[in-house]
Amino acid sequence: MECYRCGTEVSGEEYCPHCGADIRIYRRILLAADVCYNEGLQKAQIRDLSGAAESLRKCLAFNKYHTPARNLLGLVYFEVGEVVKALSEWVISKNLRPEGNELADRYLDELQKSPGMLDKMNQTIKKYNQALAYCRQGSRDMATIQLRKVMGMNPKFVAGHQLLALLYIQDGKYEEALKALQAANRIDVKNTTTMRYMREVKDQLRIQNQSRKKKRKEEAVYKDGGDAVVLSQNNFRDILDNTRSSIVNILVGLVVGLLICFFLVVPTVKQQAQSDAANKLVDANEELTNSSANVATLQNQVDALQAQLEQYTGKADAITSYEKLLEAQEAYNRQDKAAAGTALTDINRDLLSTKGQAIYDSIMGSIVEDILKEKEAAGRRAYRNRNYQEAIDAYLAVVGIDENYRDGEVLYNLAECYRLTDQKEQALSYYNKVINNFPDSSYAGNARSHLEELTGTAE
Repeated sequence: MECYRCGTEVSGEEYCPHCGADIRIYRRILLAADVCYNEGLQKAQIRDLSGAAESLRKCLAFNKYHTPARNLLGLVYFEVGEVVKALSEWVISKNLRPEGNELADRYLDELQKSPGMLDKMNQTIKKYNQALAYCRQGSRDMATIQLRKVMGMNPKFVAGHQLLALLYIQDGKYEEALKALQAANRIDVKNTTTMRYMREVKDQLRIQNQSRKKKRKEEAVYKDGGDAVVLSQNNFRDILDNTRSSIVNILVGLVVGLLICFFLVVPTVKQQAQSDAANKLVDANEELTNSSANVATLQNQVDALQAQLEQYTGKADAITSYEKLLEAQEAYNRQDKAAAGTALTDINRDLLSTKGQAIYDSIMGSIVEDILKEKEAAGRRAYRNRNYQEAIDAYLAVVGIDENYRDGEVLYNLAECYRLTDQKEQALSYYNKVINNFPDSSYAGNARSHLEELTGTAE
């Protein structure tokens, strides 16, 4: 255990040997945190997830640096469908303990590998909030439809099951409410809200069953004046005679029905089938014409979406961007501009909040000139040593920040590297940029010569 004041390792002493701080109460607090963590772990093992979450929150109230408790709390939130809360706990755990925190790293990596799941959970939360808004407006039907969609997207969302059951209870659909509550109970076995709703539903179902039994008994007798008379039953002979006459009538009806069907219905059905076939043929021709006309429109939409997707190819997601922003901030604070610049290149600025973008712009504005000089010098050294691919990487970092840096020299050198590595399309692109951006420079004349040479070679 470490002293809370100076951080010195303390074994069994009541006072810190270094600063003299009284650590008896501090040791009791840490022990209480461990007790709460053990309780939460035991409850989680028997799927008492709500109780486990409460115990783990108490543990973190005693000791916010209890990493196993925070990771387990995030896992409990994830199991009940609260993905946002789970992600928050794991990010906090990673920030409080960046080294030796394999569980938080693994959970965050699993979420990063499936970005579609994060988007799906985001849509789930939006639909759930919309269902709550419908409930407040009194539109229970709309809220029920929305919650069914939520349950289809996230079947483990306990709060969604509970709200759907509550709507069923208000509408008197107690059997559907019981199914929703049983689904929630399979996820979180001792949730107090679920148990309270389930007790109410079972009481209502018991009352309905008693009412049905009483109604059946009342239908078995009728009252004639003041006396209750039991309904009489026919004897066996009467029942047999009635059965025979009924069978004869059924057979006669079947024969008459077959004759009518053969002479009247069948010709009409054949004629209608021929008419329907002709109409379907016409509709199919029209659909074929319309589909041919819509192929170009759909292809344009696909191309536009593909272009939007390519803009984000290779870029970091929101979690990685914030982690890299923290890394860049720490490197900038210790005056390590190279590390800060490396971290900033891995950040997708569009995924940051307004405050995050402001921090990004502030750091970038302070180190951009140093980054440009360093990358340009590295590219020039690699170019002179004929390490053209290394030079391409360095020059691309420069033009990604400032395309006109050093008045076209970087663009021209980058084009030369592409030409010398037989990457003709990229070389042509950057030669054109040199000619368009710096038409009066000496680089433009050389670029035109190489452009004509490459164009002639390509032809």
